[in-house]
Amino acid sequence: MATRNLARISLALPRAIRSSSLKRSLSLAPYAVPFSASATNHANNTKNPTNFAIKLPAVLALAGASLIGGYCLGSSHSDHYNELQTNRELPKGERGCCSCDAPASPPKEVVELTEAQTALSSKLQKIVGKDHVYDGMKESSKNAQFLKGARMGNGKALCIVQPGTVRETVQCLQDIVDAGCVVLPQGANTGLTGGSVPRNDTPDTRPAVVLSMKRLDTHFPIDDGKRVVCLAGCGISTLASSIQSWFPDRESHSILGSTFLNPSTAAGVAFGSGGVYVRKGPARTDRALYAKVSRNKWGENIVTVVNTLGIGGLEDADYQQNSGEDAIGALDVYANDVRQGFKRTIAKSSNSKDGRAKASDSDYQNTVCECTEEVSRFNADTTGEDCNRSEGKVVILATVHDTFPAPKEKRVFWVSFPDMETTLAFRREVCLNNPKDLPISCEYLDRDSVDIIDRSGRIATYMIRYLGMGDIMGVLWGIKTSIDGLPFSWAPLICDKLLHTFNNWVPEAIPGKFMTAGREWDHHCLVAAGEFGDDTLDRYMDRMNAFVKKHNDKLVADEKDVGGKIVSVVEAASPSEMTALNAFRFVAALAFKTYVVGEDIQGISVDYALPKNGGLAPPLAPSAATPVRRMRYSHFGCNVVHEDIAYALGVDTHKEKMSFKHIVEEEGGKLPAEHGHGTEYHAPESAQTRWMNMDPLNVLNPGVGGLSTLPKYGK
Repeated sequence: MATRNLARISLALPRAIRSSSLKRSLSLAPYAVPFSASATNHANNTKNPTNFAIKLPAVLALAGASLIGGYCLGSSHSDHYNELQTNRELPKGERGCCSCDAPASPPKEVVELTEAQTALSSKLQKIVGKDHVYDGMKESSKNAQFLKGARMGNGKALCIVQPGTVRETVQCLQDIVDAGCVVLPQGANTGLTGGSVPRNDTPDTRPAVVLSMKRLDTHFPIDDGKRVVCLAGCGISTLASSIQSWFPDRESHSILGSTFLNPSTAAGVAFGSGGVYVRKGPARTDRALYAKVSRNKWGENIVTVVNTLGIGGLEDADYQQNSGEDAIGALDVYANDVRQGFKRTIAKSSNSKDGRAKASDSDYQNTVCECTEEVSRFNADTTGEDCNRSEGKVVILATVHDTFPAPKEKRVFWVSFPDMETTLAFRREVCLNNPKDLPISCEYLDRDSVDIIDRSGRIATYMIRYLGMGDIMGVLWGIKTSIDGLPFSWAPLICDKLLHTFNNWVPEAIPGKFMTAGREWDHHCLVAAGEFGDDTLDRYMDRMNAFVKKHNDKLVADEKDVGGKIVSVVEAASPSEMTALNAFRFVAALAFKTYVVGEDIQGISVDYALPKNGGLAPPLAPSAATPVRRMRYSHFGCNVVHEDIAYALGVDTHKEKMSFKHIVEEEGGKLPAEHGHGTEYHAPESAQTRWMNMDPLNVLNPGVGGLSTLPKYGK
């Protein structure tokens, strides 16, 4: 097995964002934010005496020098990297090269393609065009982005197809299953658990076809901006920019978190992601257009399109059967008009059951405030329309999502605590006091998180601060992933090695007042509170001030605690500082991988949900190896934790990871919480049964969540 395939775990970002959308005038003309404007805004925001004066050209020059230097340096260190990668595990389950004395995986049975499978690529080309079907049997620079997972997973596919319309998607799906192949629906391929790429280490002999939805990136508002329709390939960063342009007083579901990767909105629904926003809840909707595959009594494969969009003029009831017109065609026409810039009247939700259905988790504000032994959210949730948390067992074609009021005023605070008990009390008494006064977000970082991000994430933080979430970041990530994929043993590590080496050449990525608190306290919350027109901000401030006074007065009055640390509150004084803090928090996972590579150690990553009345770190087993670092950062409002644990070389990280997962479950936690089961996690029986009912033939994403990869699940 090639070393570069096993060790390659860097995040992949779409090379370009090509979505069509609306102009400010809502004329349905193409919309794009020029990079120069975005960069200028960030540059202006950073003109603050408390910030460091690192310039955009310096960031770009340093990044470029790192990449070029890495190529040269790596060629002289190939043997060293080969040695380091042996039996080494990097974050998110990716191992280094296999030990030479390890038993080899049994070769997959070579099966001769049928006539229909041999002809499939040509058939798909007739549907989508020659330029949108790629061979997937041999990895190349053109197809690697579809065959390799962002952090784990790698395999071959008979082909990759990228339909450009909803109709083409349905036609491709029908032809693929008729040819006896399995289908892997894929968005931006930014998933972290291997669930959207081919896997060849299974007993299933059916060829796989990657159904890439990237070209289906059109999105448009309905209901005067209160909701938005997204085709399956629309990226969350693209959508956030569009909503901000069309309706400045509203915002989309996801505007922070992993938006710099621009994952698709459909993937958010399929995995239930989006834990940053306490007021909005995880991504979900019961209004969607999605396809399922079944078989009739004559043995014919039937692709059924389920339409719960609930949009006037786009419902199945609006068209007579066998009339030659249907909702799919109408949606394609509307989306094409948007892409072409033609004016269309903004559509409205119908008064049907579907039109009144939920387009977000509207009950979340109430449930997240409950102090119970249940978790707030997790991936194996089986509620709602089949599209929700489907993990590829249906093909999502389009979704409807609520937009949300933007705060009229926002304040951001770095709040530090001496112990976890006080931190959890702050969560209960201030952040989750009642459903009406929830903060915008509440993110937790422990001391190791602050230290590791500062040690290995400065360059990434600056790049997000200055370059934003758009095309330039995509180009730079494309360069990095291209270097990672070079046919040299050192290639998957050298970029992170260089980023780690040059990290301390640049100033601290956030102002010193925050870093001082980060180094002096052990527990931190990055809290954003907003005013939504009903004094929510004032009430939040009253609660926070009262909490700080209560704990600090008690400390001063207790002679035993004289000289002890009090609760510290440091406020971001400008939009520039707010941007810096957000970027600092959301490069945590990237910084950990860079740290592990740079320090020549290994690491594992686990995401899990803890009970709403809990939050203490699960203990490690008495027999567990001692970690080099234990980095915990979380969406604190919903108690969804991302834990990265670093170990010295030689530790059996697989054993440590399995042991830790069992401890989390014994503590009442659930795994995974938002990244999907993929091929890494075994889903509970309730989730598996639901997926099997969705896809009885097991032709869609077989093997996800521990399910069988065989036809009809081996029955």
